[in-house]
Amino acid sequence: MSTWNYVVTAQKPTSVSHSCVGHFTGPDQLNLIVAKCTRIEIHLLTPQGLQPMLDVPIYGRIATIELFRPDNETQDFLFIVTEKYKYCVLQWDGEKSELLTISMGDVSDVHGCPADNGQIGIIDPDCRLIGLHLYDGLLKVMPFDNTGQLKEAFNIRLEELQVLDIKFLYGCVKPTIVALYQDNRDARHVKTYEVALKDKDFFEGPWSQNNLDKGASLLIPVPAPPGGVIIIGEQTIVYCNANSTFKAIPIKQSIIRAYGRVDPDGSRYLLGDQRGTLHLLVLTQERERVSGLKIEHLGETSVASSISYLDNGVVYVGSRFGDSQLVKLNLQPDATGSFVEVLERYVNLGPIVDFCVVDLDRKGQGQVITCSGAFKDGSVRVVPNGIRINEQASVELQGISGLWSLKSSSSDPYDMYLVVSFISETRFLAMNMEDVLKETEIEGFDAQIQTLFCQNAINDLVIQVTANSVRLVSCISRELVDQWNAPEGSSVNVASASGSQVLLATGGGHLVYLEIRGAKLVEVKHAQLEHEISCVDLNPVGENPQYSSLAAIGFVD
Repeated sequence: MSTWNYVVTAQKPTSVSHSCVGHFTGPDQLNLIVAKCTRIEIHLLTPQGLQPMLDVPIYGRIATIELFRPDNETQDFLFIVTEKYKYCVLQWDGEKSELLTISMGDVSDVHGCPADNGQIGIIDPDCRLIGLHLYDGLLKVMPFDNTGQLKEAFNIRLEELQVLDIKFLYGCVKPTIVALYQDNRDARHVKTYEVALKDKDFFEGPWSQNNLDKGASLLIPVPAPPGGVIIIGEQTIVYCNANSTFKAIPIKQSIIRAYGRVDPDGSRYLLGDQRGTLHLLVLTQERERVSGLKIEHLGETSVASSISYLDNGVVYVGSRFGDSQLVKLNLQPDATGSFVEVLERYVNLGPIVDFCVVDLDRKGQGQVITCSGAFKDGSVRVVPNGIRINEQASVELQGISGLWSLKSSSSDPYDMYLVVSFISETRFLAMNMEDVLKETEIEGFDAQIQTLFCQNAINDLVIQVTANSVRLVSCISRELVDQWNAPEGSSVNVASASGSQVLLATGGGHLVYLEIRGAKLVEVKHAQLEHEISCVDLNPVGENPQYSSLAAIGFVD
């Protein structure tokens, strides 16, 4: 007998592999886009900080993401490739506030040998083509046409098989790549190639550099002028370009894992190493030529897998090995000598190297205990199993005595109004088309007094109970249609209602029962009880959701 299992994701991915910054949702909106395994998160940079906008699932593990802007466009597009060699180009439609897929396809090759060092996706700075190093010895080229659309892809053979990194150079008349590779003797070199789109082939590039640091693993292209590339190694950082400029500085043995550019002109870069140390690399320039390199220690962060500079010294440090962070780079160091101030942390459970399920509270509810993180960011995490509540927004309002949500009509699937009662007044909030609560007015309600109870009723009516009266208001016109007033010398203390009934206590053990008939409030019964009433409940019991034949009444002891 076969056994079937149903597997569902209980926790969204938290490990950050890539991040990028650009104007994706609008020309005047700066966005941070974060890749987490099979999802992308789109954030908007505001004066109050990062504001989450979208959390989008991608059908595949993300291998690379890049932002680019075709000619005649005012905002950036997003290019994504998955580990299964599927790609897509996404665009944000500001008018409809939705994500559009403008291009998608398969870039796999049947006979290719997958690249040992992982997939690499690069986009020409002048937006002439996209390059993909997916298989050893091949570069897949995806040219753009005159309208910014992708044309049919083709392969160009690379002589170098063990490619460690590959980038496009800035300021070149023809699209030019620089490749960092390792030969059969484990020596590492860089070589440049011009991409001839018409011939679908490579031509020899303007320069090359042999016998680099044996730990060289990362290329950083520098915008023109001066152009060229920075080569990051284990012991040295080298800058070189087509004008035979060669500058190098030594560094401590610290493998750089990620980088982020600070200035548009490419004079400053943030580097993150495997120990979680953040460095600042500065290119000093004279007459548009690089005259030297300088590196400064800034402080400690999580071990970075991606670094994105946002604005005003604020940096997003994405991590696969610990919690991702939003940090501020200060001009002056703190008491420990660090220039880094952590503004916010984003929890990351990965990588999970081991876990177990433990009933910590001995209540039969298991909780997952994980060994999470790596290197200095290793930790033990407790993951509870249950319903998780995410706070969407918060507003400080003092003196709230009651809170009810209302539908705009009985046919609406969702509530639209929020009734907030205070000691001496009642306010009304409504959800607009942008899903934002804004204050409004409901003419039939008494807003100058505390509300004791509020609920939708039959026939598109709303019930408002105050100390002085029970008001029946139309959902459509929002005007008062009927009212029941408390007897002279008494006031309503507590109340409850169903869709067609109202039950209330007026003090001294008096209980009043009302029914809604058509658009009228009709007093059906008045009873005198032996004790003072402290609470009442009229929730429907039975098949009729609008009517209850039973009521629960609590008395003062």
